[in-house]
Amino acid sequence: MIRTRLFIVALLSAAVVLVVGTLVWRTITGNATALGLAPVRPQVVRIQVITALPVTSWVQAAADEFNATGHLADGAAIEVELIPMDGLAALGKWERNDFAALPADVPLEDLPQEKLEALESFPTAWIADGRFLVEMANASFREQLGRDQFLNDGQYRMSPLANTLLVWGLFRSRGAPLLENLGPPSWYTFHKAAVAPTGWKELGGDPGWGNFKLAVNSADKSVSGLAAIVTAAGEYFDRTDVLAEDVVDPQFGTWLSELMGATTHLVAGEKGTAKSVALFGYTAGDGGQFLESELLRNMAGIQNRWQEPVLLYYPKLTTWFDFPFAIWAGPETSTAQKEAALAFQNFLLSEGQQRRALEFGLRPADSSMRVNAAEGSLFEQWSRLGVEDDVSSVNVMQPLNRELLSALLHLQEMYEKR
Repeated sequence: MIRTRLFIVALLSAAVVLVVGTLVWRTITGNATALGLAPVRPQVVRIQVITALPVTSWVQAAADEFNATGHLADGAAIEVELIPMDGLAALGKWERNDFAALPADVPLEDLPQEKLEALESFPTAWIADGRFLVEMANASFREQLGRDQFLNDGQYRMSPLANTLLVWGLFRSRGAPLLENLGPPSWYTFHKAAVAPTGWKELGGDPGWGNFKLAVNSADKSVSGLAAIVTAAGEYFDRTDVLAEDVVDPQFGTWLSELMGATTHLVAGEKGTAKSVALFGYTAGDGGQFLESELLRNMAGIQNRWQEPVLLYYPKLTTWFDFPFAIWAGPETSTAQKEAALAFQNFLLSEGQQRRALEFGLRPADSSMRVNAAEGSLFEQWSRLGVEDDVSSVNVMQPLNRELLSALLHLQEMYEKR
């Protein structure tokens, strides 16, 4: 009898040891099952960040460093993956709900397993070209989901990461006669150059240069291309608050068509104006409007390939881009993912990464940081070509709104059909 009891006690003890050992092992390896225990904390928190093209190179370098240095969220390692995307394309995806945000009346706990797994690829954050794009997306969310998904206050409020603006750029050889005969760079200056019947012959340049060629991003493929049209309208109407009815004005449309008739088909897509000029030189454009950051990043390529620099000029009217980091606030992303996104945002805003932004031609979000604050600053490297530290005197166009965006896209469609 005693032996039987001892045997039973030993057997039960062995079973307890086996169960406890199994649970400990599964906890360590992340394979805990539903044996009455809480789910094991994931070992890796993966987040996807839709990233505006003008800041992708800087943010990718930061993400590589961030991933390699073992940052944690809720005790799990953070892994950041970027999805480079133009702001217009990203806005369209948000508004069409291509990422499959949940309807307002569908609780997360009611979803079947396959839909829960599909949410693993839902973007955790969006670095848009400008805050105005995020606000347009929020307006759509309010209609579709009944709430904003990118917040203006609270823990996960959006924060600008860096700045750049639209500037003029001219090959030195082209700029000399153009400025002498037509005056400082402006949309009116380039319009006169665009409609000159004999091209550079009457503009004071070498007749062999042919007609004046304007470099500007495509308005249907980039936010900066749309912003360029807005600044042109601002100069045409002499005000910073351009309205939808202004851009569809027939007289402005004729003037703009004449101006854009000087553009080439080499400037399009993701490469942008500065990259195209670096690759194709004067064939892509004698001068035009560029994002300052993109022009600075391509300056070495332009000078090395064409043995001539592009000089920078700052316009009286321009558009700023502030690249806000906007964290998705809805239930489609977990708390751990939101915390991971917040950690990455703070990393991008750290002094070290803000200084490194200067190496990519981006102005820091902190306006007190000088553009020569980093040893590898492109602003310092190309200061002799017209780069300015303080550009606070330029007049800034009001941000795009829904009505103006729709009018601009319609105008672009009409222009392409001609």
